[in-house]
Amino acid sequence: MSELHAKDTGQKESIGTLPLPTIARPKSSYIPALDGIRGIAILMVMFYHFSDPTLGGGPLLKLFKLGVSGVDLFFVLSGFLITGILFDAKSNPYYFRDFYIRRSLRIFPLYYGVLIAVLVVLPQFHVIIDPVILQHQAWLWSYLSNFLVGGSEVTTLNRLGHFWSLAVEEQFYLVWPLMIFCCSRKTGLVLCVSCMLLSIGSRIHAVAENTAETAHRITYSCTQCRMEALAVGAFLALVARGPTGSHSLIRCGRFLAAATALQLGLLAVIHMAARLPMGSLDVARYSLCAWLAGVLVILAVVSPPSSRLGRLIGSRFLRFFGKYSYGLYVFHWMLLPSFKKFFPAEQLIARLGSPLAGQLSYIVLAIGMSVVAAQLSWHLFEKHFLGLKDKLAPTRVETLTESCRAQPLASVSSSVRAAA
Repeated sequence: MSELHAKDTGQKESIGTLPLPTIARPKSSYIPALDGIRGIAILMVMFYHFSDPTLGGGPLLKLFKLGVSGVDLFFVLSGFLITGILFDAKSNPYYFRDFYIRRSLRIFPLYYGVLIAVLVVLPQFHVIIDPVILQHQAWLWSYLSNFLVGGSEVTTLNRLGHFWSLAVEEQFYLVWPLMIFCCSRKTGLVLCVSCMLLSIGSRIHAVAENTAETAHRITYSCTQCRMEALAVGAFLALVARGPTGSHSLIRCGRFLAAATALQLGLLAVIHMAARLPMGSLDVARYSLCAWLAGVLVILAVVSPPSSRLGRLIGSRFLRFFGKYSYGLYVFHWMLLPSFKKFFPAEQLIARLGSPLAGQLSYIVLAIGMSVVAAQLSWHLFEKHFLGLKDKLAPTRVETLTESCRAQPLASVSSSVRAAA
């Protein structure tokens, strides 16, 4: 989620009120709703991890478990933002150097700072967070932990288990710049579709060749099975930069919304008739999550800031969580054992006499403590590295191609909302 977890690149991703294909990329341009999307994604993830329907609380707590798809939203937004930045920078003579410097300054300090603290510093004081993490630490240092999690029946990496998604994104950052640099826009679109199909095929193969439990682990964390969401975001970024960008983006929104509704209906009928195992459902579930996330990103991009949807997604509340989403993602799961020790949900439920009130209180406290950790990390550590971006890799890209006379975003927004 790193890309999504902040202004990672130093370039504010914006379309403003211009026609979509003439996207300006000056530093001052900015779409608040994209930070809002980050905020939605991290809140979904935290609600998922901090809720426990087995303790009661009714349908609301069960609904929170849909927050597992927040990772898919992160992936789609990451693919969208990174691909847009790379495509806009293709004429930059320092294309690769600038990209990797800026990504490294955003991602590595916190990631490796946590690893150094957990795997190097604390053991010197005889504080061992988890022997399993020490035993398999090479997978973490090399950004390959997602394959360990997906391929092992016993290894979860516990407090650092959620780093699997950071590994998926880092692998994407490593390979994707070369792909975009070597491709025209049309070839890039074909590449994105190929990646989507390969991802679906990988999930089908995993389900066909493994037990349900093993297939679930593989499809959940292995890059080849999860790259569909990244490819969906990348596809949308390239569509937005075509000669009829806004019109084409609307058509994508209509297609994704219709395809999602159709697949949901088919899955409901098939599941009721055949009672498919979870592994089989995973083949389609990750596609559905990616497509829905794509629709949400389109809505965020094309909605004017003054519209109701623009104000909602771009609200200060959501943008606040979007700003600190990287730190929130890193710390919230690491701190979970402490939350359960010092203010367990069961204790709050007993005191308040209500499973719903107790669990909601626990979730609010856990999110609040995670916010404190993320803010401290940002202000005391991360932002000092971000300040080096413009010194080591100054932004050189200012505008996207001005190739089309597309409809204003106000009409685009209403069209996509109607389609979705």
